[in-house]
Amino acid sequence: MIAIYTDGSCRKNGQKNNSGGYGFVVVEYWDVPENGIIIDAYQLHALEDTTNNREEMKAILHVLKKYGKHDNGEWTNDIPTVYSDSAYCVNTFTNWMYGWARNNWIKSDKKVPENLDLVKDYYETEKEIKIDLRKISGHNGHLWNELADGLATGKTTVEEVLKEYGRDFKNSNSSRSRAILPGLLFECNN
Repeated sequence: MIAIYTDGSCRKNGQKNNSGGYGFVVVEYWDVPENGIIIDAYQLHALEDTTNNREEMKAILHVLKKYGKHDNGEWTNDIPTVYSDSAYCVNTFTNWMYGWARNNWIKSDKKVPENLDLVKDYYETEKEIKIDLRKISGHNGHLWNELADGLATGKTTVEEVLKEYGRDFKNSNSSRSRAILPGLLFECNN
């Protein structure tokens, strides 16, 4: 099974001349995601005016398009579970956007939704491709979520994540390994 952890970030969020990015880690597992291994990771940093929410939405949309399961007339249980620590993004993509679409893309406060281009893209894509999007608590020590955060903020690289937590990590002879994020210490049993 596949679980994917996404995160978006923005330096100077809400201010002019900000920049942001997003990242995600793809975890393959057999019982629970915490016992899995990272099989893919991605990060993208943009030098543009953006927000945390916009970057998180980009991450989720990227994952939907790359890892989502296509509708072949019968949904199976191999739809990937995608975790985001943004309640706003999860609520937007699993609940609110349907009401906005019925109301010609106007919210109940009579305003146009933020990041409407991304919301509409998700809405149309999700008609044929599915993920199971869920909320996870952010910055609470969950390793995969913290790694996605590290990728989004640029605190770590894809290469570092895959070296530490990819297949080579699980197949190494060491009994313990330390995580790579500065300022955070995780110890993982092999």
